[in-house]
Amino acid sequence: MKKHNLAMGAILFATFHAYGAEITVTANSNYFANWSFSDFQPPAQSLYYYDGSGNRGANALPTGGGQNVGALAGNPLTWTVPEQDATKITAGVFTTNRNTFGTNLPAGLFGSVPTPNPGQGFLNRGIGQFSTAKPFAPGTTFFFQDFDNTETAEYRFYDCAGVQVDAGDFDFLKISTINTPNHSLQGSAPNRYWTASAVVANDPNTVSGITIKANNVCRIDISGTRPAGTGGSVNYFLGSPPNVVPTAAPAISGTMQVGSVVTGTYAYADNESDVENPTGTTYKFVTSPNASIASSSEGTTVASGTTGGASANVPYTLAGADVNMYIYYCVTPAAQTGASPGVEVCTAASGPVADKPTPPVPPTPAAPANVPTLGEWGVMGLSSLIAMFGLLRMRRRQS
Repeated sequence: MKKHNLAMGAILFATFHAYGAEITVTANSNYFANWSFSDFQPPAQSLYYYDGSGNRGANALPTGGGQNVGALAGNPLTWTVPEQDATKITAGVFTTNRNTFGTNLPAGLFGSVPTPNPGQGFLNRGIGQFSTAKPFAPGTTFFFQDFDNTETAEYRFYDCAGVQVDAGDFDFLKISTINTPNHSLQGSAPNRYWTASAVVANDPNTVSGITIKANNVCRIDISGTRPAGTGGSVNYFLGSPPNVVPTAAPAISGTMQVGSVVTGTYAYADNESDVENPTGTTYKFVTSPNASIASSSEGTTVASGTTGGASANVPYTLAGADVNMYIYYCVTPAAQTGASPGVEVCTAASGPVADKPTPPVPPTPAAPANVPTLGEWGVMGLSSLIAMFGLLRMRRRQS
């Protein structure tokens, strides 16, 4: 909400740079259905750290800066205004339900629930930041509302170690149907950042946003300017799409033959960077005579258990009963936090499984040839002939 609004001309950016995409949120799209938005509860209050005229007042910015801790999608979210001598800054926080999501919105954006009123940080000059210990989920949107009176701002994004994240592929989200701020991408990779500026002197709290595409953003730095001596502020908040379940991409390798060991592996992914639960992720080796199955229920489970995590390999020894069957490795991923478990995914068919090859039969050795022999009478006759020949030879010698 504005405390002061002066009719002053808008600053226009002369150069526009390419970025991920410009998305127009359309009526009846339910674009923000089931989203979570930044939440700041009491004792956080609508605090003017400075009153717009340079006076500290009762709610002055404390020494060392002001900080409010809220939440986004169940994770702590911190809004910080560092100690600074920015010229007469106005900054603070609106608790949840204190200020509107935005005005001039297309109909049908939030499903069956009323338009939310998120907790917001506000700033007109100087610097402020949103931060979290866990990276924002890709798809989280950084909203800004109520740009007017020549306000300008720069937005930079950082990882948890404080290294700037390139915002070159982040999407710009046009939400309200009027008064979209001038916006452009500035700088060069890998340190590109966003700028925005007012197009009207008095805006009725219209809203736009920048959608984070990276999976490692933990901090958003805001640097705002506004003519000295004027009040008002730009309001900032965050929204996160519904937490989605983790996914797995399984694979199977090995020789499809009885007695061989095949190995199941998989890649784990989670859109919100929720860490895998190794004892919760389960697997099944499944056989089927069919060359495709939609789930493990369409085949016969021959082995199952917990995977031990995506870094582990799961073995299975092919058995005789698997001959002529196709084999599948099916995985159901689980996360330690957030939505879980995921949907079971099975590999494409491997096989069919072949039997062990039959060992060759050695040739039968040839039977030995029969040697002719003489019977008893043949031996006696042969002996008589030999004796007779011997006697005749002796007589020849004597004569």
